Amino acid sequence: MKRTIERVLAWIGIVLQLIGVALIAILMPLLNNSETKDAMIQQLMEDDSSLTQQDGTAMIGMLNGLLTVGLVLAIILLIIAIIGAFLIGKKAKVAGILLIIAGVISFVGNWINAVLWLIAGIMLLVRKPKEPIYAKDEDDDVNPYIKDGSQVNEHNNSFVLSEEQKKNEQETIKDEYSASNENKSDQDLKDFEDVDETSRKVKDDPYKY
Repeated sequence: MKRTIERVLAWIGIVLQLIGVALIAILMPLLNNSETKDAMIQQLMEDDSSLTQQDGTAMIGMLNGLLTVGLVLAIILLIIAIIGAFLIGKKAKVAGILLIIAGVISFVGNWINAVLWLIAGIMLLVRKPKEPIYAKDEDDDVNPYIKDGSQVNEHNNSFVLSEEQKKNEQETIKDEYSASNENKSDQDLKDFEDVDETSRKVKDDPYKY
């Protein structure tokens, strides 16, 4: 079963998550820079005169710590989502559970990713592949035209013949064609004999004129 919608939603969320991780990774070195840190503390003190240098430093340190935790968590969620995306075509249920876990946790920081991964995960758990109309192992759903050993294409319910079956089909067609030609030749010969017999009778008829 094709899982195009689920794949698209999962990978859009992964791309957005990757952008978020890159932005956090760029921002953290700036906060650790002494000049940038002093400029931010100074701005905070100008906005609120009750703040001291120590208060500004503590706030910057807290922000830096939150960014560090956020970066680690974002990387973990990114890895979970990537694993889930790669498992979509192989183990849909496992992939759905992983994407739902990533989506629920992502509500803390990025609700767009959360919605995308939750929708993809729920679809993976709810949507089931279409089963073929005729099943080989089901006695109550038998196609009268299916041959022993045939398989059914799950995408369009067409019959997939084995190489031996294909060979048998070809031999049958050849035999039927040969038999048809022989019957036609016999019929033509019989018609010709009938015409010839009629011609002789007309020729021998004394009252024909």
